[in-house]
Amino acid sequence: MNGIAQYVGRRTQRFEHVYGAGEWLRYLMELGVKAATASRWAQPFAEEVQPARFSAGMADLRLFLVTFLHETGMLERMEENLSYSAERLMAVWPSRFPTLAAAEPFARNPEALANKVYGGRMGNTQPGDGWTFRGRAGGITGRTNYDWLGDKMGQDLLVNPDLLLQPRYALEGSFYVWEGLVPDRHLSDQVKVRKIYNGGLIGLEHCSALNDLACKVLA
Repeated sequence: MNGIAQYVGRRTQRFEHVYGAGEWLRYLMELGVKAATASRWAQPFAEEVQPARFSAGMADLRLFLVTFLHETGMLERMEENLSYSAERLMAVWPSRFPTLAAAEPFARNPEALANKVYGGRMGNTQPGDGWTFRGRAGGITGRTNYDWLGDKMGQDLLVNPDLLLQPRYALEGSFYVWEGLVPDRHLSDQVKVRKIYNGGLIGLEHCSALNDLACKVLA
C-alpha cells in the first residue's frame, strides 16, 4: 500500500464480548484456517482483538478478519510472495517489464524484484530498502509506512521489520493499518473496501465468500 491515513481513535459502537483463545481456535477453524495454524494464532487473537481497537464494532471486526485472512493466505504467509515467473511479471507490472528479456533477471528472484519495484518510492531511498521493507503482516510496505507503524506500535520497525512476521505484532500492526485506511462509512461496501485496501478487486470473490461465512461464525 502506498500511503496510510493518520490513525484516529474513531470509537462509536463496540462489541462487548472479548473472545478467549478457545473461541478463537474454533472460529478460525470454522473460517477455514488449518487446525495447526489456528492453534498457533488463537492466543494472539485472544490477546490482541479488543473492542477498543474497532471503531464500528462487530461489522468492523468481521471485515478486518476477512481481509487479514485473505491477505495472509489464511494465516499461512506473513510476507508477500515475490517469486514470479517472467511471464507473470509481465502481466503484473507491464510497464516495468514490457518484454521477456526485461523480466527474466527478476524471475524467481524475490530480493531483486522487491528492490526493482519498490525502490525509490514509499520512502525507500537506501540501497536494499525495497527488499527490507517489502510487504509484511497483510500488506504494510515501504520505509515510510514501516516508520509510521512503528511509532503507533512503540516498536522500531526500521531496525527490526521482521517483528511483523510474528503473530502478535502482525495482528497489532494490521489493526492500525486497517483503521488508518478504511473509513467506517465504507464497511457496508465490500467492493469499495477491496479497492481501498488492495488497489483493485483482486481477491474480492474470496473475501466475499469469507465475509458470508464470518457473518455466521461471528453471529
